[in-house]
Amino acid sequence: MKIIRRKAIIIESSLKEIPKTPIALKYSKKLYEFCIQNAEIYIQTRMNDPDLEKEMKLGFEKFLKCLDAYLDFYDKKLSEHEEIDIKFHIYSGVTLKYGAKMCANNKFHKRPIFSNIAVEMNPDEIFEYTSDNGVCFAQVLLITEIIMNYEEPMHLALVQWYDFKSSVNPYLYECPLLEKTNIFNLIEIEAINDIIHIIPRFNIDNEFLVNKFLF
Repeated sequence: MKIIRRKAIIIESSLKEIPKTPIALKYSKKLYEFCIQNAEIYIQTRMNDPDLEKEMKLGFEKFLKCLDAYLDFYDKKLSEHEEIDIKFHIYSGVTLKYGAKMCANNKFHKRPIFSNIAVEMNPDEIFEYTSDNGVCFAQVLLITEIIMNYEEPMHLALVQWYDFKSSVNPYLYECPLLEKTNIFNLIEIEAINDIIHIIPRFNIDNEFLVNKFLF
């Protein structure tokens, strides 16, 4: 699976027939706020927090590198913005455009919850990726709003991608058989199709099934 850049993510087209009613994004509780000038120190402090779950620590670890890659796609190097006021808001959750609640929360009713999601890929590039009928899967590690001078706010999720465990036998019990990769990206929240249910296989390391029979 190649590194998925922003061009590989598409927002649902208004021309596509959609059975649900879109709604505006609505964030849940704001967990953290920091600016570009102290980002490295702040992130290191969060990563040293013993109460932080491994998923959120991993999200913070990858945050600046993913942000640099995301801005680089627009020919905006992160280093060029160090003198500009850039603020980062990290949220515990957000309501997606069709009403589903996406979470990246260290403590939700005293338990961690990091949503798994389905993302529809660009049809022009679909053959570059292994997908389930044009859909790829990821786990959300951080939910962020990035506010920059003279720019519209960016509403992004930092995700860790899944890939098919095998290209020979990609399905088990008619469900996609996946593994977690070491590929991380910031993607637009509006590009996310829906929340999905992914379950780990018992006593098998890094092997997961997409539960297509839940709904």
